[in-house]
Amino acid sequence: MYRLMDQKNTKSRRNFIQQLGVVGAGLVGLPYITNCNARNNSTDHTSASVNTLAKDVGVQIYSVRNELNTDLEGTISAIANLGYSCIEAYGLGLDGKFFGQYTPEDFNAIVTDTGMYIASVHTGYFTHEQADVFINAALAMNTKHIVIPYLDEGMRGDYGFVAENLNRVGELSTSAGLRFGYHNHDFEFLLTSDERVPMEILINETDADKVSFQADLYWVRKAGIDPLEFVQKYPGRFMSYHVKDANSSLDQTTVGEGIIPFPEIFALNETSGVDYLFVEDERTETPIKNIGSALSYLNTL
Repeated sequence: MYRLMDQKNTKSRRNFIQQLGVVGAGLVGLPYITNCNARNNSTDHTSASVNTLAKDVGVQIYSVRNELNTDLEGTISAIANLGYSCIEAYGLGLDGKFFGQYTPEDFNAIVTDTGMYIASVHTGYFTHEQADVFINAALAMNTKHIVIPYLDEGMRGDYGFVAENLNRVGELSTSAGLRFGYHNHDFEFLLTSDERVPMEILINETDADKVSFQADLYWVRKAGIDPLEFVQKYPGRFMSYHVKDANSSLDQTTVGEGIIPFPEIFALNETSGVDYLFVEDERTETPIKNIGSALSYLNTL
């Protein structure tokens, strides 16, 4: 779906990897990782503050996008039956509806009727002038995270401008009691025309108190960056991870069967700032099995 870094960027990519020195706390004992059912038995997630460092395990439902198109309610129930009880939603548009059809209240009811809750929501790119649509939707669902997951190619010419907009959206979101962030792919590590790394621009030119990042660990590795070193480089800047694995060819594989060092990354959860771990598997064959196997692996940690 997204192009790899070309040969002319190899040297610059290597330099960026070298710049990602180990900082912050060393690797300590692994924190307890649980699916959301365990926390729901004792804690009301709606009362959690923006600063809560709960490592709840959910699933980004883009993993089952084809199944959602066929049977949305049945697919949501199937996710709950796997043992997940929180999800990260996608498909919330400027019309304030999911998939152009479901109001936030209607979609939330479908999810909560299965015993799950919506922990986070992916939107399209939006400006601070449009932020009320997404903030109001999140509040209506008791959802604590809003994430912009992608930049169209036409918007990648001025990352400073994007960072400024993220700051303004982040200020509005924070004022509403929400945590706001941006999700990476691999293109954010391709050099700009002035030889800068876009991901560095977005992180360094946004206010840490208002803008966080959802690190897609697979796409970081696909870009040629060590995801462990990336997380170590920016303590406190991450709201959640997309827990997605890569094989030795850097194609996606089942979480726990590839080369991403999840235990080492999760050992830094208290300093990275994450609230949630969201499994995502973009492969379209046996998606329910894929995300079920991922949860089984994470539970072993």
